Amino acid sequence: MEQQPIPLTEQPRAEPEIIPPGAPVDFRLRARTSADTRARGRIYVARLGPVGSAVLFLAIGFLAVFALFLLLGAVLISLAVIGVLTIGAILSVVWRGRSRRIS
Repeated sequence: MEQQPIPLTEQPRAEPEIIPPGAPVDFRLRARTSADTRARGRIYVARLGPVGSAVLFLAIGFLAVFALFLLLGAVLISLAVIGVLTIGAILSVVWRGRSRRIS
């Protein structure tokens, strides 16, 4: 069986499509017809005005407060669990000491 030579560079499977600025693009049609089946879209970035910035900062603040409450709740629950385990360990030591004295 003969081995085929390994090419140094891989040839592109399709020619790149150059879309002029302002031309309408139908991404659904392109995704179905192109060799690359991954859907691609555009990312639009807009400048925020004063109201948008205020809303964004309020949302970030609410998320930070929510995360803080969630963290404090986890700390309180873990302190309660540690307290119960400590009391259980102390009672276990006391109970063993009394049972050894009796027998």
